[in-house]
Amino acid sequence: MSLFLKYRPQTFSDLVGQEPVRRTLQNALKSESPSHAYLFTGSRGTGKTSTARIFAKGLNCENLRAGDPCGACRFCTGTADGTLIDVIEIDAASNRGIDEIRDLREKINFAPNVAKRKVYIIDEVHMMTKEAFNALLKTLEEPPDHAFFCLATTEIHKVPETIRSRCQTFSFQRFTLDQLTDRLQYIADLESIKVDNEALSLISRKAEGGLRDAISLLEQVAAETENNATTAAVQQSLGISDSNTLINLYESLAKGETQTGLDILKHLSQNGLDFRSFGHDFLGFLREKMLQQLGQPDLGFTLKCIEEFEIALQRLKTSPIIELPLEIAIINLTQNTTVSVVNISALPTPATSVAAPIAEAKVIQTPTPAAPKTAKANSDDGFVFEGNATPKTANTVAPTPAKPVAETTAPPASGESLSGGNIKRQMENIAKKSGIAIFAKKSFLTCSPSVDGTVITFSASSEFHREKVDQTEVKNLILKAINEIFGVAGFQVRVIKSGGSAPTAATNEKASVDDFLNF
Repeated sequence: MSLFLKYRPQTFSDLVGQEPVRRTLQNALKSESPSHAYLFTGSRGTGKTSTARIFAKGLNCENLRAGDPCGACRFCTGTADGTLIDVIEIDAASNRGIDEIRDLREKINFAPNVAKRKVYIIDEVHMMTKEAFNALLKTLEEPPDHAFFCLATTEIHKVPETIRSRCQTFSFQRFTLDQLTDRLQYIADLESIKVDNEALSLISRKAEGGLRDAISLLEQVAAETENNATTAAVQQSLGISDSNTLINLYESLAKGETQTGLDILKHLSQNGLDFRSFGHDFLGFLREKMLQQLGQPDLGFTLKCIEEFEIALQRLKTSPIIELPLEIAIINLTQNTTVSVVNISALPTPATSVAAPIAEAKVIQTPTPAAPKTAKANSDDGFVFEGNATPKTANTVAPTPAKPVAETTAPPASGESLSGGNIKRQMENIAKKSGIAIFAKKSFLTCSPSVDGTVITFSASSEFHREKVDQTEVKNLILKAINEIFGVAGFQVRVIKSGGSAPTAATNEKASVDDFLNF
């Protein structure tokens, strides 16, 4: 038998943590006033199903002691081994349809066979279909006196509000490192597994608050090391990064030693370490650094490291060269630069003068770059508009010293012209430079940009993403970032859902203020 099954709690006194839940359920049993429906929610391995089974024992236990089932009577043992016919466990992941719920409704009115109460435990209840939820509503609201429900889910947001309102909801918290290590030490002692405290701490961190995962990892390491789980063995077995490697990488980044950081990655690659696991471990290391450096000057650099490696981990999913995103992150941090994609086809060849496209666009170039210009002269610094991105008035007004100018166009920071393709390549930089909130940023990065005249349109993939981006403050910040990166002015931003109609130059003047944002 697996260790997590062997050491599954059988009574409330065996439960690890979850004190508020345990106390409430015990009091309900002790006072003989249990609710007819409970909803247990929390991440995996936090004891939801185990608690439901213990509560089912308590509802039928013959020797209940202060609200805690005895664990020895026929109803307790029958519930534990799954032979008690009046305790029905349903896996909603595989029994999610309306037919299963109709069958439940037909049988629930029959009296219990041997116990005094029928208990229905529905695991992963969020997997049920909408029709199944609707069929369950009436039964859940007015069940027979002998029927009780315990629903468990890891995704409470997928459970309809109508179901939640008919249940007492309990939130199961992730276990602390101390709770996990204490439980693992208890199991290791009973199983004669030699393991040091540092190894237990590594296993607990890897489990990320789930006790079942922690016990499974302990069993895996014990089997691999023949019950002698040293720290080095745990690191090798679970692919956990050595703390010295994490420290050395952070110090090389802080000192600006690019080659040292790249050599560390090369060493990890040669040893076959998973880069996603390493990146996850390094982010955990940076998080601890961040909390230690609150109020200190080094905090800004640590936050920058966290941001760069978060981006790198996202890019790992699609990168054809697995270590490339991490290498870019190291170069960005040590060289104090930002790597962006360059449109190679748009770069001039050695035999082609950069003045040619400017002359072709019939734009008069001001001989002195520092001379004031009007907002209409977007091409004075060698900036070339492509296709539809050319403003309506492209003629340069010659500056005069006596006449003040209303607006000056900054030189493009990216060196690229304003077009849908170039905006798409600069999306990461635009989101970063704008400083928009994280949820708006994620929605913005799903959009597809296009340029028509002086209108920049972002097509969102869903109505949800459109609403996140189509806010005045968000569009204001995005347009400001675009202006700074591409060195333009006088443009407008609009956000639509994919499949919607994009604005054109002809309809631009008639657009409402709610649809467009002028910057």
